[in-house]
Amino acid sequence: MPTDITTTPGGKTGKSSDTKSKESKSGNQRKTQVIMEFLGGCTPYEADALRAMLSIATGKSTLETMPQYDRSALNRYLNFGCDKETEGVDGIRAHRQKRALGLMKSVSQYVGKEEIIDITTALLTVSSDRQDIQTVLNSLPKLQTPGSGANAGNTSSNVPIPK
Repeated sequence: MPTDITTTPGGKTGKSSDTKSKESKSGNQRKTQVIMEFLGGCTPYEADALRAMLSIATGKSTLETMPQYDRSALNRYLNFGCDKETEGVDGIRAHRQKRALGLMKSVSQYVGKEEIIDITTALLTVSSDRQDIQTVLNSLPKLQTPGSGANAGNTSSNVPIPK
């Protein structure tokens, strides 16, 4: 009588452990590939910002209860590309709101219409937050232009800019 190696004791058929191991390994490789493709398609800081927004969408947090590391991740995303040449508070606000709109488009792939309202409210609030914008304005380095080095004579990069 031939023996089926996929038959387990008790007459139940199943897969051999080698087959399960290969499928598990290939399944993990596929998941890894999907994650790598997703992360490769993200702009700098976008993955963390998406995670923070999805936390709001799923009800795990609100803007008020958002952990500081999520708020920081969101601000890093919104601030990316800003420099002191961004024309002061209004320029930084416009830059942050443009980035917020891009993030809304990205996150909209993963949430429904009801959740996008919460996300939109949070993003518009954070992107327009006066304190966050002032913090950005005070902490960003001056844009280096060709011919301006560390010895260019102007070392006052933290000069307050009038409001």
